Amino acid sequence: MVGFGITGKVCLALMSVALLVGGAFADNINVNGANRNMLVYAPSGIEKDRPLIIQMHGYNQDAAYQKNAAKWESVADTGRFVVVFPNGENKSWDISGDKDLNFIKAIINEMNNKYGIDKKRVYVSGFSMGGMMSYHVANKMGDMIAAIAPVSGGGGVNSPKRAMPIMHTHGTSDDVVNYNSTVNTVKSWVSAQKCSSNSQKIKPYPTTKPGSAASLEIWSGCTDNVEVRLLTIEGKGHWYSMDEAVSVNTSVEIWNFVKNYSLDGPAVAPVDTAQNINQGDTPADSSNISVPTDSSKTVVPADSGKITVPADSSNVTVPTDSIQGISWEWRNALGNKRSYAVFGLDGRRIGTVEAMDATEAETLKKAKFGQKAVLLRRY
Repeated sequence: MVGFGITGKVCLALMSVALLVGGAFADNINVNGANRNMLVYAPSGIEKDRPLIIQMHGYNQDAAYQKNAAKWESVADTGRFVVVFPNGENKSWDISGDKDLNFIKAIINEMNNKYGIDKKRVYVSGFSMGGMMSYHVANKMGDMIAAIAPVSGGGGVNSPKRAMPIMHTHGTSDDVVNYNSTVNTVKSWVSAQKCSSNSQKIKPYPTTKPGSAASLEIWSGCTDNVEVRLLTIEGKGHWYSMDEAVSVNTSVEIWNFVKNYSLDGPAVAPVDTAQNINQGDTPADSSNISVPTDSSKTVVPADSGKITVPADSSNVTVPTDSIQGISWEWRNALGNKRSYAVFGLDGRRIGTVEAMDATEAETLKKAKFGQKAVLLRRY
């Protein structure tokens, strides 16, 4: 009996080790009677109410391949979010039906049960056919997905439930999913979401890298203040770009975009992600305001000489003795409409108001938010 017990412990230990794949672990869930599996990466000691990114592989690939290609671990460690790499059945995705939509819904619930994720900040991304699946999700699950970021895989507009923030990455030499046809696909979303026809073009991108093969086109002014972006990599074929020396790290670019959005809308107006700031850049009067120590969670408005604004609203810290509230002012890059994001003193975004009374305290009281709330002003 003793020998059997030792052997059993050894076997269990080996099974536990086998579940670990490069820092991620394998997980299985039952979806409508089918056993579905995935790789999960969660930073050590991950806090509750953190985002989730679901990253899908291409056709005839698998979760391990996508995980190794995209290298999300260090980005997730810095940004403090969970990443799931699901496996499609037969190394493929159901890009027209409900089978994999139900899988994604099950993943969200499973990650919420395990880690207490913020279900308002779930993002979907994928490569090739996984990118096509991302667009299918945008059409059918807009009430559960805050933003998508397809790579080298297109998908048309099909009665989406809401306006969807989109960051699409594609190489001009892609011989599997044609670049030019994908541009037309992206523009169909631009049109459907009533974005401004006057796009902003940044070339090279980032501007701090003169020799970069990447360029970025941004359509703003869309419904619900979302943006559509096309990140183009000159000469890139059909693969996931991680060529920081000559262009961009796709995973970093995806995170810098999607982190600005929740199902409540944009936390801040998205800007050129090359402007991610250092911790030292704080508002002029910083005595009463704390900003996240992790600069990957912080972006800066176009006029960076005046103020910085945390992009991730869950990390806004305000003084506990602030009864009448404080405000940060920043320029709304999507238009001139005045609106105000309201945050509780625990740093969570709790709503918006469209007009100011004589004082912020009066505004908050009239809007029935109570006194223990603060306003993030847009003008």
